[in-house]
Amino acid sequence: MGAGGAAHGVIWQLFNAGASIVIANRTIEKAQQLASEFTSYGTVFANSYDAMAGKKFDVVINATSSSLSNNLPPLPQGIFAPNGLAYDMMYGKPTPFTKFAQEQGASNVSDGLGMLVEQAAEAFFKWRGVRPNTAPVLSQLREK
Repeated sequence: MGAGGAAHGVIWQLFNAGASIVIANRTIEKAQQLASEFTSYGTVFANSYDAMAGKKFDVVINATSSSLSNNLPPLPQGIFAPNGLAYDMMYGKPTPFTKFAQEQGASNVSDGLGMLVEQAAEAFFKWRGVRPNTAPVLSQLREK
């Protein structure tokens, strides 16, 4: 969900994992523009949120800014496949997206805290040549 910089940044990793990608955005033209940047690298489609009604997805990533304003992107009901993953790039507190995902039966719901910590760890590794153990950091941050 979303067609800005956060969505752009995750697409390569999804392709590397063998995913087919559907980019949904409130402005279909932005979704189409982002999709067009990647069509030669893998299967990627652009959709409106309404066009996703009746479809189920194994992974749904919220890369919109909606969680920053405590809002939910206009997702259709039933979007999560059985054993689906919901990932909100926002972190720090439960969001309307993560709550919606749990209510809709996503079996794995996660926020962006792990991504933040792992990016910091990767930067530390590049600068210092030491890969830190991130599990205790994540555990401590989750306790706060």
